[in-house]
Amino acid sequence: MLRKWVILGLVLLVVGYTLVGCCRSEATSEPASTPLVAGKITFAGSTTLQPLAHELGKAFNERYPSVGLDIAAGGSVVGIQAVRDGTVDIGMASRALKPEEAEGIEQHQVAVDVIAVVVHASNPVEDLPLEQLRAIYLGEITNWREVGGEDQPIVAVVRGKNSGTRGAFDEIVLEKQEPAAPEMYTAVTAGDMAVTVSEHAGAIGYVGFGNLEPDLKMVSVDGSLPSEKTARDGSYPLVRPLLFLTGPLTQPLAHTFIEFALGDEGQRIVEHSGWVPVR
Repeated sequence: MLRKWVILGLVLLVVGYTLVGCCRSEATSEPASTPLVAGKITFAGSTTLQPLAHELGKAFNERYPSVGLDIAAGGSVVGIQAVRDGTVDIGMASRALKPEEAEGIEQHQVAVDVIAVVVHASNPVEDLPLEQLRAIYLGEITNWREVGGEDQPIVAVVRGKNSGTRGAFDEIVLEKQEPAAPEMYTAVTAGDMAVTVSEHAGAIGYVGFGNLEPDLKMVSVDGSLPSEKTARDGSYPLVRPLLFLTGPLTQPLAHTFIEFALGDEGQRIVEHSGWVPVR
C-alpha cells in the first residue's frame, strides 16, 4: 500500500513539473522576429538619377544592412532596355517613356526634376525666351550679341543621345528636332556638362536641378527661374519626371526599395538632394 502511494506521488511530481515548465516557456517566449531582408538589387540607367539612387541607398542600407546595392548608370535608354531584358532589377529614367518603350514596364515616379539652363559665370545674359533658346540649339542664333550679350560665338553643349536629360530637352525645347548649332560639344554626363560650361566663356548647356554646381550661372526661361515652386505652378517650362522602372523579371526585393523611396524618409531625401518630391 505504501509503495502505491510513493509511486503515485512521484507521478504527480513529474506531471506538475512538466506543467510548470510549459507555462513558464509560454510566458517567456520571445515574439516572432521580423523576417530578414537580404539580397542584392541591381540598377542601371540615367546618370541624372544615379546620385539620388545612391543617397536613397545609403538610408535604405541603414534600415536593411543585409541588402547589397549595385547602382550603375549608362543613360535612360540603357536603363529601359536593361529592365526589359531582366539584366537589372531597377531601371532609371529621367524622362517620360515613349509608348513603345513603356510596354511591359511599370513606372514609379520618385521625383520631379527641372532642367536648368546654364551659362558661364561671366555671361551677362539673364533671361532667354523659349523661342530664343530653341533658335540657339537649332543654329539660328549663333552669337551672344543677338540675345543681349557680348560679341562672342555661342558654344552649345548637349548631352549624348542615351541621356534622359537630352531626351527631355529635345522634346520640350527643340520640339523633337535635332540640335544643329555650328559650334557644339557633347557632354557624356551631367558632371561633364557642368565642367564644359564652366570652362568655356561662350558656352550654354543644361543640367538637372539636382546637378547644379556653384560655378554655373542659371538663366531664366520666359522670365522664370527653375525652383520647386515654379515646377509645381507650371511657370517654368523645362520640367520632367524621374522614374524607377521595374519589369516582369524584377525580384520582389526591388519593390521594397521603391516603397522606401516613395515613403516619408525617402521623399525627404529627394527634397534634401535638390529634387522636387512627388509626395
